[in-house]
Amino acid sequence: MRKPIFCLISFVALFLVSLTLAAQPDKEMQRMNETESQNEKDVKEVKPGVKQWYLDDYGAFLDSTKLDTLQDYFHIFHPLYKDPKVITATYLGNYGTPGIDNNFFNRKYTTNYFFARSREPYLLTPSKLKYFNTHTPYTRLDYSQSENKSRNNETRFNVIHSQNVNPWWNFTFRVDLSKSDGQYVAQETRNNSVALYSSYNKDFLKIHAGFVTNSARNNENGGLTNDSLMFDQKDARYWNVNLNGSKSKFSSNYFFANGEYRFGKFIATGDTLGTEKFRPIMGFILSSEVSLDKQDFIDEEDDDVDFFDNTYYPDFYSSDSIRFNRITNVLQLKQYENADKKYSFGKRAFIGFEMDRGGMPGELVPDPSNLDYPEWILGPRPENMPPDSIVLRTDIKYTNSFVGGGIYRETGRFWKWNFDGKFYFAGRNAGQTELTGLIYKPFPFLGDSLASISFDGSIENRVPDYFQEHFYSNHYRWNHNLSMEQRLTVGGTFRMPERKFEAGAKYAIINNFIYNDTLGIPNQANNQLLVLSAFLDKDFNYRGLHLRTRLLWQKASNEDYLHLPEWSAFVSGYFQFTISKVMLTQIGSDVRYNTKYYADAYAPSTGLFYLQNEKEYGNYPYIDVYASLRLKRTRVFFKYMNVGTHFLNGEYMTTPGYPMNRATYRLGLSWAFYD
Repeated sequence: MRKPIFCLISFVALFLVSLTLAAQPDKEMQRMNETESQNEKDVKEVKPGVKQWYLDDYGAFLDSTKLDTLQDYFHIFHPLYKDPKVITATYLGNYGTPGIDNNFFNRKYTTNYFFARSREPYLLTPSKLKYFNTHTPYTRLDYSQSENKSRNNETRFNVIHSQNVNPWWNFTFRVDLSKSDGQYVAQETRNNSVALYSSYNKDFLKIHAGFVTNSARNNENGGLTNDSLMFDQKDARYWNVNLNGSKSKFSSNYFFANGEYRFGKFIATGDTLGTEKFRPIMGFILSSEVSLDKQDFIDEEDDDVDFFDNTYYPDFYSSDSIRFNRITNVLQLKQYENADKKYSFGKRAFIGFEMDRGGMPGELVPDPSNLDYPEWILGPRPENMPPDSIVLRTDIKYTNSFVGGGIYRETGRFWKWNFDGKFYFAGRNAGQTELTGLIYKPFPFLGDSLASISFDGSIENRVPDYFQEHFYSNHYRWNHNLSMEQRLTVGGTFRMPERKFEAGAKYAIINNFIYNDTLGIPNQANNQLLVLSAFLDKDFNYRGLHLRTRLLWQKASNEDYLHLPEWSAFVSGYFQFTISKVMLTQIGSDVRYNTKYYADAYAPSTGLFYLQNEKEYGNYPYIDVYASLRLKRTRVFFKYMNVGTHFLNGEYMTTPGYPMNRATYRLGLSWAFYD
């Protein structure tokens, strides 16, 4: 908690400075107005207004997004399910614990660190940040809590504050804090994220820069000793788990800056006021990012605990410590499209450089008399460590250089498209190639003027991640020479927004597929793997009744390498009405379900999910009932989760050995201020 508190104090200082800068001109202007028009009482009010966007493709695109003010699905608070595309997921049951999306084609990551992928839903990264431009200060408080303060407590508190210094310059502060005791033994989690960032957007110059820090502390209980304990009449606090003295600590820090200088001209808007707008023609973009990742697994189990298959170091060694840092710099040249010309399209080209550094445990040296102890030891010397042995540090050092470019059309009335390519020409990943494409076509259909059809695809030849080939720790070790993974993916989607309908399909052909085998170690498929999926998303509305259905079907050609539930579904139904003409109210229920399959197991010491072929999980509906209210800018929900544990006879697990929370309630509040 020290880093978030330090960042909070720093933000308060910066915030007070920004208030001074912003308030001083306002006071001077007020004095001038009072002097020039003392008898006038006609004061113009500034109307609240918030614009929001995020950066994409090394800052080449500013994609606008809407402010979250909708009541629909406000009660879905869990980061794993916040993305509407997520239907079902595999995770350890408690809030803040690692998890993965059950939809194969949604498994995309924004973190650079391989072992942080299972924590991706809880992490803030620069690409996830939403930038603001506000007419008045904007603040949103988001709080939720379950159970009670003394037992099985789960609390989440998020704050975001955004304020403009002037019409072009904005500062935003965000903090996400959560902790959960869990319903079972040794299951406590703490996840904190803090971000302080700024944006400046004016005709010739655009700058986005900031700082993000994440920290996570999770107790690792290794799951139940036997699944049958779920049907034991004893309180869950007395169910036996495999581990009682193991913990995972993870942290990441990002420093980033993106600047663009644009050449262009001012053109008349054609209105009666004779105003002009800036039309960019060419832009030079420089994007820089420093990411610092740290992971520790602390094993303080009793000597009689026999959970891990392998233990490579003596008893004095109790903590694996891994570091991974990356510096990325990308220089980009962008030519803007001209919306007034029918056949105009945008172009961009870039060149980039990555430098990766890190370290992890290495070989045990029983006789270190010839080594320089301060130079070779990894971390502080344990008090109970014998003087005649040390653990060497394995250093990680490599670089990558790449080039790329793309062409795009974003303003066309009839067609929109984007084609990108990226090629690594030097360094560890030399030869890696990434090609992506998207075509979007408005397609009015059955009276829906907003209907559209889109096609997307990619061709990727990817070098394995460093940690997929090399890793040393107390309980896991591997040293592979894996081949480049080759993947062809194509898909299509048909949308009818006015009828709230969406359907699509995706298909992938993968050679040399890299997966985590039944030992929890990265391995490579010998045969070609084919993955096919189809999905359907439809809303049915009749007066106050609303029903949303999302269905997903998936099939992998070879289950030796990939396990997926064949069918997944999310069905949400609610009745909406208004109380006293001012309070919007929804009362409803959500159900998530997937068919039985060999769900991936979890390795506590690495944080990886891996294949298991011993038992199938699924065929259990997770039912939540809720009521949500909205009064102006205040939203409240009350939710009773997994009510099926009161009357359904089934195993409520998505990961082997890790039960989901039994029936429990959740209360949440979101309050926005931007007057």
